[in-house]
Amino acid sequence: MTIANIEELVDKIAGTIAALKTEHDQLRAQVNDLKAKCSEKDLESIRAAKEGQRALEMAERERLTSKKEKEQMEGQLRALYKKLSTLVPEAGAEGHSAPPQPGEGRRG
Repeated sequence: MTIANIEELVDKIAGTIAALKTEHDQLRAQVNDLKAKCSEKDLESIRAAKEGQRALEMAERERLTSKKEKEQMEGQLRALYKKLSTLVPEAGAEGHSAPPQPGEGRRG
């Protein structure tokens, strides 16, 4: 081998090393971008899970509030029915019929 051949070989190797370094840098940048995207997706997933949990908690609170309101209304209806029941015997003596029990609805 001559010095010219060795220099040519060294130039080829240096070119290959430079190309590999450039490729390495590009791949490193892609890895960093992908890591950033993964982190962003993880945060989005955490946010979505928290929003879902908050929605479930809100729905549960609304359900409990509705249940409490229903119980209050039923209590008020029972109290009203008792008051009306005390008036019915007086009205019944005059020929009126008694009102239906709560939940019975109207009969034809």
